[in-house]
Amino acid sequence: MFTVRSRLVACALVLTLGLPAAAESPPASDVPVAQASSGPRGHRFAFVAGGLVLLGGGAFGYLAHGESQRARTHSSARESGAAYERARTHAATANVLYGVAGLTLAYGLVLELLPEPAAEKASLTFHF
Repeated sequence: MFTVRSRLVACALVLTLGLPAAAESPPASDVPVAQASSGPRGHRFAFVAGGLVLLGGGAFGYLAHGESQRARTHSSARESGAAYERARTHAATANVLYGVAGLTLAYGLVLELLPEPAAEKASLTFHF
């Protein structure tokens, strides 16, 4: 069961961290560069991705709290231990997601505050 959840979390992280690369399109050759950069820049999707990962961390935190409360109601030690183990697993996943959300939001904030030429060089998007 843990491997299925970790695969789902890994897929979600890959998709959210890859979001800025897929959302940004190269400007057309006949459009001047000043007009092409007037829209939202691709790194602003880091804020959306960070928010989604933060919500995922909150969901896993909620599940961890529910499992720990449920473990207190079990009468057998085996069931209670298994529920506490699930609660610890959910809490660890929530902590990782909180860290990834913080890093993603900090990355978006740094790119927002940098001048545009420096932000383009520091961007993690692919330019073909």
